[in-house]
Amino acid sequence: MSRQRNLDNDLRALDDLIKEITVDAYGEDEVPLPADGFVIGEPVSVLEMDYDRNERRGLTARCRREDGSERVVAALELVFPKGSIGARYMAAYRRWFGLDPYPSFSSNRVSRSKQRRRSF
Repeated sequence: MSRQRNLDNDLRALDDLIKEITVDAYGEDEVPLPADGFVIGEPVSVLEMDYDRNERRGLTARCRREDGSERVVAALELVFPKGSIGARYMAAYRRWFGLDPYPSFSSNRVSRSKQRRRSF
């Protein structure tokens, strides 16, 4: 039962964070950038978060891969390391978007063969 209570408390905390972001936002960046993250399991450096007015896409993230190339992806495709400020904000964003705030990822890393096939 305590696991459920912890989840309920965490979801309430995410709801409070959503209110803080959407009501009390003053345009200040909350997640220090650049920040480490993953897109489809590939390590990236998140350089910038933006909103291009595409409601279906939502927030975007400009990311730099280890080879130096850059891509803009939907922020919902981004995973920050567990316990980081970015992970907390992404959990709130996912919840606000109507998605599971903590999707189960088998790993933040994907095998090299999968990375080659699914490069973003």
